[in-house]
Amino acid sequence: MLASLLPVSNHGNGKEGKLILQTIKRRPEDINILNQWIKKYANENRLTYLDYYNAMVDKQGLRPELSFDGLHPNKDGYKIMARLAEQAITSSLTSKR
Repeated sequence: MLASLLPVSNHGNGKEGKLILQTIKRRPEDINILNQWIKKYANENRLTYLDYYNAMVDKQGLRPELSFDGLHPNKDGYKIMARLAEQAITSSLTSKR
């Protein structure tokens, strides 16, 4: 099983209250290119692809209610990821690839 990278956003503030620009270090275009490559590789090698990205993204990037800093998931983000991981594991175990 392979999983997508998560989106990032510029929603969060650092310890000093200053806006953290996650999209400068982790460009959304690069994340999309990597996710496309991972998905293609998984399909070509008959592996399960776990798509966290599309479940956690909005027009601005990582949904603000799912992260405090625009990079790391919070409790609600991990709840979504856990559900998706369980589904992907079940699918992998029952799939006849």
